Amino acid sequence: MFHSIQGEGLYMGIPMLFVRTNRCNLRCTWCDSKYTFTGGREVPLEELLGGEVERSREQWVCFTGGGEPLLQREALEFTKRVVSMGKKVLLETSGSLPIKEFTFSPMVSIDMDIKTPSSGGEEKHFLKENLDYIRDNDYVKFVIASRGGDYDYSVGFIRSMQRSVNVVFQPAWGTDMRWLAEAVVRDALPVRLLPQFHKFIWGEARGGV
Repeated sequence: MFHSIQGEGLYMGIPMLFVRTNRCNLRCTWCDSKYTFTGGREVPLEELLGGEVERSREQWVCFTGGGEPLLQREALEFTKRVVSMGKKVLLETSGSLPIKEFTFSPMVSIDMDIKTPSSGGEEKHFLKENLDYIRDNDYVKFVIASRGGDYDYSVGFIRSMQRSVNVVFQPAWGTDMRWLAEAVVRDALPVRLLPQFHKFIWGEARGGV
C-alpha cells in the first residue's frame, strides 16, 4: 500500500492511495511489477479497510496488482466497502477475468488492459464479453512496444469493436513515443496517447509500506 500520483490512463495526475496485491494469472514479457508475483503478506480485510484506507486523505483508491487484483477472494467486497466510505475506486485489471460485478457503481472506474502480441501471447486470455460492461467512466488500454505487431493489432481491435469506448495507447516503458504519436495522428485514431507518468517522476522505484 502506498500513496502516489496516478500515472497512466484517463485519471493521470490524480493523487491516489494504491492498494497493490500480489499474484497474477498472466506473465507479460514487459511487466514492471514481477516482484509482486511472490512474497507479500496477507492482511485481513477489516485491518486493511479500517487502517490506511479509511485514514487516507486521498479521495481515490487505486486497486491494482503486480498482476491481477480480481484474483483476490475478497476483491468485490473490498471494492464495495471502499465505495461505502464515499471514496472512488480505480480498478486496474488485465481483462482476463469477468468485470461485470465490479460495475455496480459510477464510483468505480475500470482500467482494463487489452494485451498486445508483445505481451508474450497473453492477448489470447482476454474476455471479449468484458467489453459489454465498459461504461463512459471506464477505459481500455493497449500497451504498445512495436510498430508492426502491437500497433497494427491494436488498430485492428479498435476497428472491430461494435461500440465506442474510451481507449488509451500506452507506450511500453523505454519505447520511443514519437513514432506512436505520429501514427495516431496520421491514422486519425479516436484514442488518447498517455505514457506512464509516474515513471518520469519516480523511475523504477517500488511503492509499499
